[in-house]
Amino acid sequence: MMKRQAFLLCTMVAFFATAEAQIEYNWQNSKEGWVSASEPNLGCVLVAEPNALAMKAFNQTPVMRSGTLQDDLDLEATTYNRVRVSLKNTTASGNPNARLFVYPPGSNTATCNYNFAVDTMMVDFATYVISLDEAPTNGVLEGTIARFGLRAPWGVANGDTIYWESMVVYSSLGCTDSQSCNFSPYAEEEDGSCVNPGTPCDDGDDATTDDVIDENCECVGQPIVNIENSPKRSVNLTLFPNPVSGQFRVEAASRIEEAEVYNATGKRIAVLQPNAASFTVDAARWSGGNYHLRVVYADGSAGHEGFVVVR
Repeated sequence: MMKRQAFLLCTMVAFFATAEAQIEYNWQNSKEGWVSASEPNLGCVLVAEPNALAMKAFNQTPVMRSGTLQDDLDLEATTYNRVRVSLKNTTASGNPNARLFVYPPGSNTATCNYNFAVDTMMVDFATYVISLDEAPTNGVLEGTIARFGLRAPWGVANGDTIYWESMVVYSSLGCTDSQSCNFSPYAEEEDGSCVNPGTPCDDGDDATTDDVIDENCECVGQPIVNIENSPKRSVNLTLFPNPVSGQFRVEAASRIEEAEVYNATGKRIAVLQPNAASFTVDAARWSGGNYHLRVVYADGSAGHEGFVVVR
């Protein structure tokens, strides 16, 4: 869009440039890149099953991680403040505290971890929400997050299986309007960031103006017409009177489906759909100056005509 208008829009559509979508792991028929811990005392086997990721324990503290040491989510610790985990613990563990780990880049030593109590002898999946705003059970949440990890409830027996259905890392603040382009399904509190069709935006194209979010939630603008370089007259198009102070008449040799009027800066100020070979345009409210009329005929061809509004 035109650079001189950009300052009006920068705060209105920051979402499109800076917002972070939630991170989701859905473990149906997929490990989603998660791997079992390599340390002998944390061992398990992961099996992708139709409904969940089955963690088959080798010991009392089986752990899985969201990738190998080379993987890196590159997240600032303050980006998200909630983790939502759905699992099914079919065991009778005497200390049913599962654990969420947060790892820095290139290390299997967690920056911090959060214990969260889960049910035992479960026949259905249940969802647990861990607040990263609260103090971790161990360590400090800071720096860069490269990976996450999950430990089964402490005390499971060798051969026991824990079923992990899904995990979502998200922010509790976000757009709670389900009709908005940036609706946050997990947001718990509205933060005023909702972007709806019609919201001004910047499509990054200097050849357009009047950029707005359209019904497909895309930022689109209107082409800027160069008045000086556009054709001044069209053989089959007549505009009179010219100059004009009020209404003027447009006549053509064939049916006009659409007409657009642009001012001297290239801003589109009117769109008409006459669907006729002649029609009237009211210029009474337009400021004095040079204008440009562009029409599209029924056969798809275009015509142009310049005119002047006097006051």
